[in-house]
Amino acid sequence: MNVSYGGQAVIEGVMMRGPTHMVLSVRGPDGKVVSLTRSLDTLAQRNKIARWPVVRGAISMWESLSLGIKMLMKSAEIAAPEEEQPSETSLSLAVLFALVVGVGLFIAFPTYVAPWLMKGLGVSGRVWASSVESGLRLVMLLIYVVSISRMEDIQRVLEYHGAEHKVIWAYEKNTDQVEQMLKGGSKDGGPGDRSSEGKGSEGGDPEESSQAAIEFLVQEAAGETTLHPRCGTSFLFIAVLVTWIVFLFVSPGNAILRLAARLAMLPVIAGLAYEVLKNSSRREGLLWDLVKAPGIGMQKLTTRQPDKDQLEVAATSLVLLILAEADFGETRV
Repeated sequence: MNVSYGGQAVIEGVMMRGPTHMVLSVRGPDGKVVSLTRSLDTLAQRNKIARWPVVRGAISMWESLSLGIKMLMKSAEIAAPEEEQPSETSLSLAVLFALVVGVGLFIAFPTYVAPWLMKGLGVSGRVWASSVESGLRLVMLLIYVVSISRMEDIQRVLEYHGAEHKVIWAYEKNTDQVEQMLKGGSKDGGPGDRSSEGKGSEGGDPEESSQAAIEFLVQEAAGETTLHPRCGTSFLFIAVLVTWIVFLFVSPGNAILRLAARLAMLPVIAGLAYEVLKNSSRREGLLWDLVKAPGIGMQKLTTRQPDKDQLEVAATSLVLLILAEADFGETRV
């Protein structure tokens, strides 16, 4: 299968997502891995226009944000002991606060401060306006990422972020072998060959096959890097780069209109950034290396080395997702 899977670190777990399904796996208070599999009803599945370049990126950003918030809240419910579980209201207020802070830091602040900074520098014109504003946006992003990465409470999430990347790398480098295990085929017989009398990866019990695939991914992922070119951290840097280009052409003089234009252009920026990220992850060369390098560098702040238990959670999520997407057959892990 030629499918690119993506993921998101959550509280004590990882959400993995494919074209038609998502799986949330979280380690509960009792130490067991709890998994939730859901089918996705995306707009791209129902409408051809939603699959057009740029349009698909804007829609994907909204759907990913919405799903990510829901799964983050769900992971908090699963990971916390029953008596310590946060209320839905408190979680919703925390998410709303984060969104308001995000708009303030990355949209409103650079939009209003840029003209004052330009005046102090004695420069003018659209090129300078977009450059100064995007520069401020990049500085705020770096400050934000560095600040978050130093918070003690967030370190576990960063470790699961690293686990997500390492497991995806392990799968991408061993796709055929993993899928062969899940199909129950023997190494010599090819995918789907159930002539072997053994179990696990040699054919037979689906649950043992899934467990074998999980253990294999954990083993392979241990030696992989925590940095991945399709990461959302890279997307954020590329989005800032895209704002510099887009706002060269969209820059009303009035501050309120300028802010409104920035907010209105967010879907376009997300769509363009999505296309750049998608292409950069598949291409090689000096230009693409330059595009990828800053985002990869920032991932050193947003990921940490996970332990074996965290890799197991990420691997469980990915294996269940592969099963759901490929329809090899239902199994429980």
